[in-house]
Amino acid sequence: MSHFFTRQSHARITEELTKLRQQLIEISRAKNVAAAEGDLSENAEYHANSEKLMMVQRRIHDVEEQLASPRFIEELNIDGQKVSIGTKVICLNLDTDEEIVYTILGPADAVPEKNVISHQSPLARGFIGKELDDEITIEVPSGKRNFLILGIKRFDE
Repeated sequence: MSHFFTRQSHARITEELTKLRQQLIEISRAKNVAAAEGDLSENAEYHANSEKLMMVQRRIHDVEEQLASPRFIEELNIDGQKVSIGTKVICLNLDTDEEIVYTILGPADAVPEKNVISHQSPLARGFIGKELDDEITIEVPSGKRNFLILGIKRFDE
């Protein structure tokens, strides 16, 4: 399965992986030092490091899986005719009469408070495939929202 990234988010996630691998080494050493202190059944430091080690290993696995087959959003053929991953959608919220711009990218790039949303989110899924002047209703966890699409362009324009 492909994972969508901008080059910036891919670099950030790759850097995170490097740091996690370093943490893994440090936590392993701390666990071995704690193990050398004797009775493991009452060794809180050993158990805490064992748990940290498992969490870091899980995160490393998740990040490696994401980075295994990256697709760069900058390289996608985006013509601006339909909403897709890698587009900015300028729309009118018909419920509030407010103009809003949503940028649809991959999960690693999502910043919901800045209206940069993952293509996997309910809101983005409701926009994807729609065209200019489409009036749409999108079901989101907080209820239904109604929009009119005013414009579509590449995210990096």
